[in-house]
Amino acid sequence: MIGRAIILRPFIERLVLKHRQQWEQDNRSKRTENLRKSAREPRICLEENQLTVNDWVVLEHLAKLLGFYEDAVKTLEGDGQQRRRKRGWVGSYGNAWEVIQGFEFLLEVLEDYKQLASEIPDAEHFRINVNLGWEKLNKYYSRLDETPIYYTALALHPAFRWGYFENEWKDNTKWVMKAKQMVREVWESNYRHLQVVRSPVDDEPVAKRQRKYYNPFQAYCERTRPVLGYGLVKEEATLSDDINEDTNELELWQSSWEDGDNDVRDPISYWHERKRRHPRLSRMALDFLTI
Repeated sequence: MIGRAIILRPFIERLVLKHRQQWEQDNRSKRTENLRKSAREPRICLEENQLTVNDWVVLEHLAKLLGFYEDAVKTLEGDGQQRRRKRGWVGSYGNAWEVIQGFEFLLEVLEDYKQLASEIPDAEHFRINVNLGWEKLNKYYSRLDETPIYYTALALHPAFRWGYFENEWKDNTKWVMKAKQMVREVWESNYRHLQVVRSPVDDEPVAKRQRKYYNPFQAYCERTRPVLGYGLVKEEATLSDDINEDTNELELWQSSWEDGDNDVRDPISYWHERKRRHPRLSRMALDFLTI
């Protein structure tokens, strides 16, 4: 509605002007040419009901701010496209590993708008709403600690790993430690000693999750991809059959990298291709990345 009003602003202002002209014409004395004292100005023409130039400026900023929310929500919802798989039809409804990034993106946007709102004259309501939006978003962000799903999905994305937390939360080491702890607890309690049954035939092929558009939220996700390789050991892309229960696949994988990891766009296919090399970790990754 706000965006529509901004587009139609010239017509809205013209409509108000026509109402005023018609009202004055109907209530002007033919003898004195003055407005009748009993004439009551219609509400649409009252000054307190008019949008000032500054009001329109605020609305334009608000529309742009809400556009960032729409970008994040649409991306997290996914495209909903139905895809044929062996076990039937499935849809793509967003990615669990992008949820944390969604919160970080919107909080970053709101921080910028806090500064912007403080510079706009007579925009008290706008400033209040931006601050309330930040508080509400932060409240729900803190609730992500109630489940390891989002931290685990992001940590097991080959292009992000621990690096995302270490880069984005470098000023809050407690958050980084908390995220790593949650992921490690899932690994140790449910996957590290999992009995592995090797299959010579891979599972059904994985449908690629195609992007239908590109928006500022996706640009943020690309911008926050850590540069892998520094301080890590390059992993040889050879299949290994000597993985056993004593091998900590999670720590081994987190401390290594392969050419092309930075450019991975489909982590689900990535882990399907590494089931032999990381049988337990791939199981954990696929369990969380496909939620």
